[in-house]
Amino acid sequence: MSSYGPTGAPADAMEAAAAAGGSYRVCDTVVLVCLGSASALIVLTVAICLRRAFANGYAAAAVAANGAGATAANGRSRCGLAPSALSAIPMLAYRRGAGAAAGAGWAQCAICLAVVRDGETVRLLPACGHLFHVECIDLWLRSHATCPLCRRDVVEAPAEKV
Repeated sequence: MSSYGPTGAPADAMEAAAAAGGSYRVCDTVVLVCLGSASALIVLTVAICLRRAFANGYAAAAVAANGAGATAANGRSRCGLAPSALSAIPMLAYRRGAGAAAGAGWAQCAICLAVVRDGETVRLLPACGHLFHVECIDLWLRSHATCPLCRRDVVEAPAEKV
């Protein structure tokens, strides 16, 4: 009397296949190939992200933020404005219908999307004239040196004399 395995094949045939090194089925091989491919894709993606991060200067900006780096002559660090350049941008109390927003009747901070109310302290960017809450634009300018709306440099480089 012969015994049969779970697939209905004789047990001797299954033992012979296992002894010949055929213990992996096609499904196991496919799973292993997929796992290897996914692992390689993840490693490649992380390597590309790190390469771009270092190429864009995020590592240098982190060093500069810790005080070890120097800022450029126009007050810009690698990614944002220096505190001295930030404090040089004028602050004013907003008055409805006055200044750059004359005729508009109201102004909106494009960062927090709130309407600027009378008496709130705002910064008026000198290069482009855009208006933002002080808290909003200061947070933005610590990591960027451009206007969030038009992307002009907030601190223009000094003109070279010919």
